[in-house]
Amino acid sequence: MCFAVCHPMGVAALFLLAGCSGNTGSEAAATVPLPTGHYEGPISYQGAELRVALELREISPGKLQAEVSFPQLPGLEFEAARASYQAPQLRLEQLAAQQGGITVQAVREGNFLRGVLRWDSLPADFVWVRRGEAAARGFREQALAVPRTGFRRLRLLLPDDTLAQHPALVLLATPATAAAAGNRAVYLARRGFVTAVVPVAVTSDSTTAQTTAAVLATVRRQVGVDSSRVGYWGRGPATVLVAAAAGQLPRPGFVVLEGASAATRAEAQPYQVLSQQRIPTLCLYASLDTTVQVQASARRLRTALGYRKGTQVRLIPQASADFVQPGRFLSDGQWQWPQPAAGYWNGLTEWLGQR
Repeated sequence: MCFAVCHPMGVAALFLLAGCSGNTGSEAAATVPLPTGHYEGPISYQGAELRVALELREISPGKLQAEVSFPQLPGLEFEAARASYQAPQLRLEQLAAQQGGITVQAVREGNFLRGVLRWDSLPADFVWVRRGEAAARGFREQALAVPRTGFRRLRLLLPDDTLAQHPALVLLATPATAAAAGNRAVYLARRGFVTAVVPVAVTSDSTTAQTTAAVLATVRRQVGVDSSRVGYWGRGPATVLVAAAAGQLPRPGFVVLEGASAATRAEAQPYQVLSQQRIPTLCLYASLDTTVQVQASARRLRTALGYRKGTQVRLIPQASADFVQPGRFLSDGQWQWPQPAAGYWNGLTEWLGQR
């Protein structure tokens, strides 16, 4: 993913040239062609195979963009935060400057990529074959400038369809949630939603809320956006930033919160603005999330938000903080690969579509 933003500096670094190749030297880039195309093949662990598709695109001279997907498990696909190619070695990282996630290390051998995919600490060998050109992305991308803010160039994703207007989502991303925000932006853009990811610091003030509201106002004015159906998304600490921005003008049409910490009265208080302004809110909790007191937060947030039509607090069972069911060995000893948490993606897109 290629972001180019400049505010705030501590967060923007995560978005600058993310997913682009790190070829050393212009001469190497000019003489060694990048391994672009559509690759596919299985990975295997303990006898359990999983199909993988890899799209490699040259988005500018010498700059490589990579997208990994699992056709059997829609919802786990991602654009690599980092992609580098130094012939013949290819390296992809799902997360930038973070532990965990998925990494791919491979050697190019003609039309084949041979290497190891690591899913957290689990290694899986593979041989993938090139099957033509990279698939179409399923959305269009354009730069979004927000006047009178530090955001000179955000990334706006627009569905590649013929509809005149679309709902839109502004996703607030702290360094820890940048990958999750990016994944949701791409997933939803392919399903009829205009999306924009906004890097924010974990701590903020009234200026942050005003700046975020300015992004929302700018998105509302874009061609192809239904100005009455533009909302915010936030996860973890960013949910407080979402609530603060929702108190500014223009008001969002809706709000999505993931893993909002609200176990105490003081923690729940910032979210009362959503009830006071009658903003439809979807709050999602993952049952296995250890970063928040799930049951206590869900219970208190239901009270803070009220029971208005369109507002829901949902607990997704058997889900990690990323709303993924972790990989595990079944009772028969067979390995089961990580799965999208049941009810997460369908529930999210259905709720958004009703706003």
